[in-house]
Amino acid sequence: MRTLRADDRLLVFSPHFDDAVFSCAELIARHAGATVLTVFAAPPDADGLTKWDAACGFRGARQALEMRRKEDDAALSLLSAQAERLEFRDSQYRATPAPQALSEGLDRVLRRSPADVLLLPAGLFHSDHVLLHRALIALRPGHARKRWLLYEDALYRRLPGLLQRRLAELADAGLQATPLYFPSDHALAALKQRAVACYASQLRGLTAAADGYADAFLPERYWMLEDAGEAPR
Repeated sequence: MRTLRADDRLLVFSPHFDDAVFSCAELIARHAGATVLTVFAAPPDADGLTKWDAACGFRGARQALEMRRKEDDAALSLLSAQAERLEFRDSQYRATPAPQALSEGLDRVLRRSPADVLLLPAGLFHSDHVLLHRALIALRPGHARKRWLLYEDALYRRLPGLLQRRLAELADAGLQATPLYFPSDHALAALKQRAVACYASQLRGLTAAADGYADAFLPERYWMLEDAGEAPR
């Protein structure tokens, strides 16, 4: 059965402040010192107020980004993880980066990272998640010596058909995705609950949404990505 080694160094690509913790907190906590790279982490040029930031209790975008960084720092500290951020903007601020600029920024990260294992989102539903997923998949051939894991984006993974379509797209691109399982651990589950609670602003917005955030506490799910026909590593 495919698994990870205890001494593997992890680099987790998180579209926004909270995605990695909502989706991968237990795995992050298993590997002390893991790095979580938040990609769309830059403040907007103008301090407007989006519908989502208002739902989370903020008065403007700059206040939102400042508080979200603090929430993320607190959560990652609980998980003994390191925080890194890139200066690309969340799509809600109408400043989505050009694919080439994003690709170049991510490639620089990959070239300097000592990580053995890279975790990328399945890229389900949200435009930032999809953009990040596609950019990383395109970069994978140049960094094939590292092991690549796909994580199922919490909250979005339950939307009908999205995960199945993503796996089918990967297969069409010559990639095989094999489920990777980890044993349940009550202590890690409790730690994840504490880490998720650090994102108080986001939980406020999600509580008002129809679907809430209960999916974040369901078992984390991962897929090992390899070239079709490649032997297990």
